[in-house]
Amino acid sequence: MRWGVAGYGDVVTRRVLPALAESGEVVAYVWGRDAGRAARTAAAHGAAGGGDDTDRLFTGVDAVYVATPVIAHVPLAARALGAGRHVLVEKPLAGALGGGAALAAQALAARRCAGVAYYRRLGPAARWLRSVLRDGASQIRVDFRAPFDPGPEHPMRWRTDPAVAGGGVLADAGSHRLDLLLGALGRPTRVESRVDRRFAAGCERRVELRLEWGTATVAECRFEWAEGAVRDRFEAVAAGRSYARDPLDAGAVPNPHVPLIADFVTAAGEGRAPVCPVAEAALVDEVIAAALSVK
Repeated sequence: MRWGVAGYGDVVTRRVLPALAESGEVVAYVWGRDAGRAARTAAAHGAAGGGDDTDRLFTGVDAVYVATPVIAHVPLAARALGAGRHVLVEKPLAGALGGGAALAAQALAARRCAGVAYYRRLGPAARWLRSVLRDGASQIRVDFRAPFDPGPEHPMRWRTDPAVAGGGVLADAGSHRLDLLLGALGRPTRVESRVDRRFAAGCERRVELRLEWGTATVAECRFEWAEGAVRDRFEAVAAGRSYARDPLDAGAVPNPHVPLIADFVTAAGEGRAPVCPVAEAALVDEVIAAALSVK
């Protein structure tokens, strides 16, 4: 399969391009707003192309990987589908910016494979969560903390602006963990949140979130960008027993985009949905938007 790649940031250089190479896929073009940086990224990974011509991103390829700032996810994915290409989008799909449901409808009409990079669905964290839910888990606690305070010249500064990132820590780190919960339990019946400690540009640094699924299951989540020891822990109570996964990614493969790409390529070839179809990623966006709408 031939790919166009939109983006040249850390996730592209450390994970996406190495995963495509390891999987035997061909990168035909790397696009980015900075043509020079896109060209250098392509050359560093032995990829063809690189430049600022957006049309070339969709020309002569079978699939497009979108790994730009979040604001461009849905527009570029929609163009890929309109050009008859399969599309795989970095998370979150749109966060609180919206547009995911319309993209899901477009993908269905186009009969193209369209997914979002919630790769933890393929790893040990998802298997652990399914096992504790089978054991009757009724209470779940999620606790994430990592340092993130980018200065004015930091390449990830855009993550502090909700108009570009679609949210702060909840859209960035929280979306992966929300996807695990929603992928296993479906749409929650109730969403409550408390949001505080914002960046100057407006994105939240901390969110406390309570999700309920009827009267059967409750998840209490805390996500924060703050100094201190890194935390990434899931706890569950089932039948009076306590279970924990700490850290969440214990036992995961070094580059989780490798199984993600493998699943996507197989899904496109078989005409089935990928591990996380756009419609399910749009549900994560709905919960993010509901949580961040609290004043």
